Parts: sequence; structure tokens; C-alpha cells
Amino acid sequence: MRSRISRVGLAAGAVALSLTLLTPTAAGAAPRPAAQSLANVGSDVAYFMMKSIDDHYQASSSNSNHDVITTVPAFNSSPFPTSVTVPGDAVHPAFTWDSSSPATTPPNGGSAGVTALESDKNGEIAWARGTSSPKTGETGIDNFWAYALGAVDYVTFPNTDAPAKGLDTAQLQGIYTCNPATHQPYFTDWSQVGGRPGGIVRYAPPNGAGTLSFFQSKLLGGQTVDQNCDASHLATRINQDDARNVSGVTFQNAIFVFEWADWRSQKSGYSANLTNGSVLGKFGITAASEQTPNASNVNEKKTRYQGTRYIYNVSKKVNHPAGDTQQLNDINRVIGVRPKDQGGAQYICSGKAKNDISKAGYIPLAKFATGGIGLGQSFCRLNPTPL
Repeated sequence: MRSRISRVGLAAGAVALSLTLLTPTAAGAAPRPAAQSLANVGSDVAYFMMKSIDDHYQASSSNSNHDVITTVPAFNSSPFPTSVTVPGDAVHPAFTWDSSSPATTPPNGGSAGVTALESDKNGEIAWARGTSSPKTGETGIDNFWAYALGAVDYVTFPNTDAPAKGLDTAQLQGIYTCNPATHQPYFTDWSQVGGRPGGIVRYAPPNGAGTLSFFQSKLLGGQTVDQNCDASHLATRINQDDARNVSGVTFQNAIFVFEWADWRSQKSGYSANLTNGSVLGKFGITAASEQTPNASNVNEKKTRYQGTRYIYNVSKKVNHPAGDTQQLNDINRVIGVRPKDQGGAQYICSGKAKNDISKAGYIPLAKFATGGIGLGQSFCRLNPTPL
């Protein structure tokens, strides 16, 4: 289950891996700053994309400080690594994330990743991978750097009884929320929403997942999964974008939630195929606007697929701890934009990650105004208005 977690304690006796060696410099020249060990946590749907970007950044000339970037998975089971160690540096000791222990379990989901970032006091978490829009107050302490477009859709399975025409917000609300008088879903049979007769079996991402948060805010119109439901009428919670736990005996009846970009990247073989034979549905806020997301309609235009969303890297606005005066500067070298006289758009936001974004199934942002003060144009948006 994805859950919001507070800052975990450092493992007793962890030994820092020194990253403080300076590059040789000519006499009188200033040495480069100490290398940083920077880790990002959070969304599993953006993990493989960000891992590729991180690896390419580390090997590039843009990484002039020779920082070490660690992409921490949302959980430590297949298809993700069984454990991941963040090397120590001059600021924080080494730390191993491992789901086998509650004390070392990674933040499981985009929303949980942002919470963990905000709770971090030692600089062990540099930034979070986010997939849902900022919540009230978050942009006061965090910078949400949007760098790609994804989309959330519902999926069904082979021989489904769901309607081929699609589902709108009101119908999804009736499927995923319950009548406060009966505590049962408003719709329990596909024939109630235009499909063939057959019961509806609901699957949903767990709490803490950014995809769940966006699904609720956008596709459910602000309502929450299992709202007003009693214990016997709850949706089955499984990891987002992983349909392996959708039972084959429920295929005809099942409905689940998926990130479109991750779904197509799994289908293409970019990452492990966990789609379990699922098919993307047609969604619209109204019945007249129902469509399936694709590479043409996932965009920033008013006519876009209505489940389109930004994919973010989220950083604090300040160094943490405050004594690490280099941290934020080095984070922004990877994910941010600086004023023009300080170098302007950095690695991702300068367009150098376009191929990695596209290969992972997402849509790179077009060059446009970044937002913020004096940041000019880039391939990122700073704290953009949600789509």
C-alpha cells in the first residue's frame, strides 16, 4: 500500500561515503564545490523515466560537480530493485531503502514522496517525483517543476461488460462512491451505465498514490474512492499501474485506474508489462467529451483529453539542512531553471531529456514561458495552473 510517511530515522551506524574530493585546479583557481549525493523518491509510474534521465545526467557534461543521483523506487519488489542505497556525502550518511522493514520502507507514491520530502531534515531526500497537482499550501514551501505530460484513464479487461461508448464523471462517481443511505455503490451493474448486464468489480490505487489523487480530483470531480462506503463495499486496492492482481475471474466485471503513458510504455516493452491484458477506456467529464487518450490529444490545449496531467519533479524552495548551501543549486542543475544570468534552463528544462521522456511513453512539454520571476522560456513549467 502506498502511504504518506514521515522522515525515517537514519540506520544506526551508517557510514558516510565521502564525496568531498575536489577536482584538481590550477593555482589560484577556485575548486569546484563538493559533490552531492542527491536522491529522489515518490511516484512509481515516473520511476523508469526518471531513472533514465538521472543516469544520462550523471554521465553528461552538465554534471560538472560530479553529483551522484539515486532514483529510489516506490517499493522494493519486482519490477523494482529489492533495495537501494543512497550514498553518503559531507552532509548526510549513507542510507538503504528496503521495504522489508517499516523503518526503511520508501515513500510509496507521488503524494507520499512529497510528504517525505517536506519532512526530511537532513538532505537525504533531494526531490520527489510527483504525478498529482499541488495541494493547498504546498507551493508555498515547494517548487513543482512540470516537465512532461501524462494522462489518467480507467481500464477494463478481456470480454468486459463495460460500455464501449465510454464513461463520464457522473458514471465513474456512481461506480466508485457509495450512497450515504445504503453505503453501497450507486452503480453495481454495468447495465446501469450502458453496458451489458454484469456486476462491477472495482479496483483502485492505494492511498498515497499520485494517480489516485489525480483520479479523484479530475475524473471523479473531487469525490474520493469509497466515499460513504461501508467495509463490505470497498474497492480492492492494488499498486497503481500494476494490474497483475486483478483476478482473471473478474475480467468481465473489473475496472481499474492506469497512467496512460505508463500503460503504453509497458505495452511497448520499455518496462515490464503489468497491464494484464487491460484496455484503455473512453473518458470525458461529460458524455459528449468521452475519448481515449493518445499521443495527439494529450496536450495543453483546451480540446485535450480531459484526464491529461502534468508530471512533476518537486523540490523544497530552500536547502535542507540550511547549512548545505550547495544542495538546492545542484538540484536545480538537474530539474530546474535559473535566471538567464545564472545559466537559464538546466538539464531537463533545456530539452536534454526529451528522448528519455518520449521513450517512457510521456509527452515532453513544448518550449514556453517557465513562470516564476526572470526565468524566461524553457521546456518546464514552474508551479503551473493544473490542467
